[in-house]
Formats: sequence, C-alpha cells, structure tokens
Amino acid sequence: MLEKSQIKLQGLAFGRSLQMALKTVVMYSVEHPAAERTLHQAYDCLNNLVKQVQQFTFGYLNRRVLVNNILTQDIALGQLEIEFAKRGIAAISFTAGINVRDFKRALGLLATKPSVIEARGGIKPFLEQNPIEGVRVLPARKLADEDKELGMDAESYLIAEGLMESRPAAGLRGLDLLSQCARIEKPVDFAGSAKEVLELAGKATQTALVDPETNSRELVTALAQVLEELKPEKLLALMPESKQKELAGCSARDVATDFVEDTASRWAASQLAGSAGGPEAAAAEEEVIRVLLRGIQTTRMAERLLQKVARCLQESNVPAEVYDRIHQGLIWSALSPKEKHDRLMRLERYSPQEIPHIANYLKESLNEGRVGEAIQVADHYFAFLDGAQRDVRKELARAPDLLSAMAALQTLPFMHRMAERLSIELLDGKHLDGECHREVVNCLTTTAQIGGTYEDFELVHKIGSDLNSSLARKEAEHAECCGKALGRLLTPGAVERVVELYVEKRGDPAWAKTAAALLTWLGPFGGEKVFQRLEEEPAAANRMRLIRLLSQLGPAATELARARFSDRRWYVARNACIVAGELGDPELPNQLQGTLRHADSRVQQAAVTAIIKGHAPGGARVIADALSSLHPHVLELALDELSFLKDPASVEGLGQFIFGSKGSKTMALEKAVRVLAAIPSESAGQVLGMVLFDTGQAPSVRKSALDALSHCPFSFVGPFLAEFARHAPSDPLAEECQRILGSSRG
Repeated sequence: MLEKSQIKLQGLAFGRSLQMALKTVVMYSVEHPAAERTLHQAYDCLNNLVKQVQQFTFGYLNRRVLVNNILTQDIALGQLEIEFAKRGIAAISFTAGINVRDFKRALGLLATKPSVIEARGGIKPFLEQNPIEGVRVLPARKLADEDKELGMDAESYLIAEGLMESRPAAGLRGLDLLSQCARIEKPVDFAGSAKEVLELAGKATQTALVDPETNSRELVTALAQVLEELKPEKLLALMPESKQKELAGCSARDVATDFVEDTASRWAASQLAGSAGGPEAAAAEEEVIRVLLRGIQTTRMAERLLQKVARCLQESNVPAEVYDRIHQGLIWSALSPKEKHDRLMRLERYSPQEIPHIANYLKESLNEGRVGEAIQVADHYFAFLDGAQRDVRKELARAPDLLSAMAALQTLPFMHRMAERLSIELLDGKHLDGECHREVVNCLTTTAQIGGTYEDFELVHKIGSDLNSSLARKEAEHAECCGKALGRLLTPGAVERVVELYVEKRGDPAWAKTAAALLTWLGPFGGEKVFQRLEEEPAAANRMRLIRLLSQLGPAATELARARFSDRRWYVARNACIVAGELGDPELPNQLQGTLRHADSRVQQAAVTAIIKGHAPGGARVIADALSSLHPHVLELALDELSFLKDPASVEGLGQFIFGSKGSKTMALEKAVRVLAAIPSESAGQVLGMVLFDTGQAPSVRKSALDALSHCPFSFVGPFLAEFARHAPSDPLAEECQRILGSSRG
C-alpha cells in the first residue's frame, strides 16, 4: 500500500492536473479536442492512484487541501478551490475501476456553471439528478482547524462536521439538539408534553443508533440535556414502576445512558424476533451487531447493555443460540487485529457465523495496509481446495464474498493463484459434482471482475479462456453455468475501460486480440458498450477502429446493429449499416429495406455500400426496389452496382423506378434503361418495350430503350418493333424502328 506521504504527493499532483483539465473544459467542453490531452493526463494520474488506495478523495476544507484523510496546504491549487466553492463542492471521491467516460462526466459536472447548479436547487439535488458510476461528490462544509490527519475517511468526517456545524448553540433546547443529532424533524403539532418528548426521544435515539450517517457519540449528551430541561422526575413518571425505582436519584446523564441501552436492546430484540428462522436472519444478526456496537460506543456500558439485550430476547422468545451468536460477534469486534489474525489462523473449519468475521478482517487489514496478513488468512481459508476431503460445496459457496473482501491492487498475485487453482477444479471434472462446478464458476467470475476493476485484463482473459474451454467440451450441459459466466466476466465500468484502451492502444496488436476476445465472450453486453462508444466518438480514425472491433464480435454485434438501423440519429443508423456490412449478415438486404429509404443520404449510401460489400442473396432486388427513394449520388452508386450484378430479380424494381420517375431524373432513367439492357432476361426486354411505347418518357430515355432493344437477342423483339412502327407512324422513333427492321432483314 502507498505510504501517507506518497498518497499526499500523488494526490496533490492529481489536483494540479485536475485544475488544468477543469480550466480547459470550462473554456471549451469536455468533448472538445483541445481538452483531450489534459483530460487524459488527469485521468491517468487518478487511475494510477485509485488502483493503489481503492478509494481516493480530493477536495477542500477551510482553505486546506483534502487528500484522502490528510489535510494539507498547496497555494498552487487555489484556483481549483475557487471553482469547487462556486459550486458548493467540498470534495469529490473516486473508486477503483472508474473509466475515462465516467471521469469525463465528472469533469463535465465540475465544469457546470454555478448558476445552472443553483437553478436546480443547489449541488445536492443537482447531483441526485446526475449520478455517476464510481464518483461521489460531497457538499461543502466549513472547518476551522490546523493542518492535520483526520483519523477517519473524508466522507465520514464531512458528515460529522456537517452535523456539528448544524448543532444548536449552547442554551438552546436539548430536544432540538437531539433532533438534529438524529437528523429527524419534530412533528408539526408537537406541544412539548412529557409524553411527546419521551416518544420523540425514543425515535431520535433509535434513528441515531441505526443510521450510520448520524453522530451517535452526541446522543447521550443530547438526551441528558433534554432530561435536565424536562426534569427527570417527569420522564420517570411515564416509565414502569420498576424502572422508576431503579433510576430514582440518578443524574440526568445516567438516566440518558439507561434510556439509550433500553432503546438499543428493545430494537435488537424486535429485529431478531421478526427474522428468526427466516432467510434474512443472518443479515439481521449482522445489522444488530453493528447497531449494538454503536450503542456500546455511545454508552461505554458493554456488559450492562448485553444483559438488557439478553433479557429482551428472552421476553421475545428468541432462541438462546441467537443471543450467543450476537454475544460472540460483539466479542469478536472488540479483539485487536493480532488477536483476530491468530484466532482465524487456528481454525480448520469455519462456521457460517465466522465467515463475516473473516470478510471483515480481510477488509480491515487491506485498508490498514496489512496486505501480507490478509493474504495469509485468505490462503489459510482456501487450503480446503488442496485437502483430501472433496466435499467442498459449502466452502465454495462462501468463497465469492471472501474473494470480494480481498479486492485490491496489491492482492492481484493472490487472485492469479486462486484463478489457477480454481481453473484446475473447473477443468478436472472428476472431482466436482454439478453443484460444486457451478460454485467454482461463480468464484472464477468474481475473481475476473476483481481483475477487471484493477485493469488486470490478462487475468480476466485467462479465466475467460478456461470457462470457454469448459463450455466447448459440453456446450449444452454448460450453457447455464460457464456460458452465462462468460457474459459476466466484467462489470459495466470495466467493459467501458476495455473499449477505451482498445482505442488508445492502436499500436498494440496483442491487446487488440485480447480486447476482441473479452468483448466476444461478453456477448450483447460487450457489443452494446462498443456501439455506445462509437456513437460518442468524434474522431473518424477512432470510429473506424471501433467498427473493425465490432466486426469481430459476431452474431451479438449483428443483432445490435440491426436494432440501430431505424435510429433517428443519422450517424447511428449509418454506423450500424457499416458494421453490418463488415459482419457479412446474410439477412442484410431484407433488414435494410427500410434504411434504404432513410431521409439522410449518408445513411442511404452506407446501406447500399453494406449490401454491396455483403454479397448476400437478394441484394440486387432490394436495391432496385428502393431506387425511387435514393438521393441522386446514392442512386448513381446503386445503378452502377445493378449494372454489375445483372440480376433478373432487379427488373421489377428498375421498371417501377423508370415509370414512377418519368419527367424527371432523365440521366438516371437513361442509365436505368442501360442497366435493363445488360440483364439477360426476357422480362428486361419487355420492360424496355414498355418504355419505348410510353410517350410520357423523355425522348432520350425512349431512344435508349430502342437502342437497347435493337441489340436484344430475344425473338419477340422484331414483331414488337414492327407493331410499334405500324401503330405510331408519326412518332419520331418510328422511322428509326423501320431502319432497324430493314437492317435486320438485310
């Protein structure tokens, strides 16, 4: 893990690059080419940092720079502080796995004019309307203090400071302090009677204990102030007689402490009684442990609180073993890191209650930089894979949670070892039944997603290859496990990062091959991300690169392209046509019938080009049927292709175009006649004859038809020309017909 001094230096370096990028984006826009270089410099700086620390926060508190949980000074970042302050932003927090697209969105948000943010109700409502994956913006708070280390994560500190800042000044009502501590509103019809105060105090106390974002440490102080203002005897009068005797003569703080304990124990009993024996029991027990820990931290009376919990559970008929688990959970939470490590390393088998302990220990160890100890415990747990006992389904079912707890850049070597070990189990069918096989697949999928978050796509590719090999052996049998797992190899953010790197690493053919394989395994999920990037990409060279990538994705990309043929955005429909042409979709001509009639000539041209490139059956007929709808320059391209194909199936469409367009497009009609003349079909000759008889056509068009007929080898041509000369002697072309007939008889 990075040392605090390294985090500070790299964090300030990111701040300077962010300041430059934001200045450029404010001047131009986040998508403007002028912002590209500075934006990517800031992203690269952030990405290198956030992969190391998993979550990174940068911002300002009281004219000081906030770098994760360190407050320091850097006068060079003054302009960025001004920009943050204008928008009511204290800090912005990024999580590992953020991609360029989401970073751009974050920069775009930071660059939004303050007046626009204000018009939307301020920064908080504005952020709720514009959520960004992997990014959290924290509203501004004030802090008066020396440079210091905060001692907690920045987000928690800001929340705490916000609560303290909004606390009533000394001398104001204790009930107001209690309400603000718990962040609840007093009822509108609140009259201030002792009963109402007791009810509101109970609600506030429970909220302060349950909600992790409230400041529970202020709870007893606030309650004590309420009691002093209300007079303890009034409150005691509303309590059971036994409680009155117990608390008689106690100070307001002692009564407040007892009140918190009673509230916490009653809440715990109700939660556990409501979930006893149900599928949500484990989650309820974990939540109860968390709240009771807050109660212990608040009252400093652990043993007495536990006695009250035991009594409430007994009254609620909650089994004694539930209390034992709660008790053990609280004892575990009180152990030192070394005691936790030693206890976990001594275990050979793990009960369901111990799995959350392992997960919490792993997360805590990684957060505190004790990577080696975390890996040691994780290796100890996964040693069951190497044991003689092969009944490992339960352990495998728990493993994804523990693998997720181990997610960090520093644990990637561990992830590689786990992937290798799990792949042996995956491909060695002798040792696993069907259910165990599915659990191994789930473990591998989790490992791949962790690798993708930290851009270890080599790990993801290795896992994908193994899953694909397993699928290939028995496709029908493994479609539901290995097949579906391939579609979940990466999270949405990681998929976007694969596409971004594909565009950036244009000189790396090995990476291009890896990216194509990953996206192919992901199926429509991967193809959709490429299409989305294609729709947003301003650079033509990058668009062509993305189109080449899509052309390698097979049927999934074909379906996605088809879905975009009718898109109202012309460039989306055009790109879809190009992709479909590259993919060689055999159904392409029929699929593009509507697109050939698109209002934009660029879409029409792309559709015609796709059909030409695809060489699919039926292309000539579809193009010919659309001739009347084509823009002039696209029409020229279409007629050239029909002239080359000489397909009799295009005759009907050519005829409809000629007779439907007479009086206009004379040059195109002449070319259409020449196309008909090149088709070796009697039906083409018959259409030419109809053109000759149609006096509504331009003389040059009819003359072209006559010239074409004069060279037709079909037997009906001679009698047809004779009939024309006899029935239309005054027609200017009758004399030409006579000459042709005379020449043929001679």
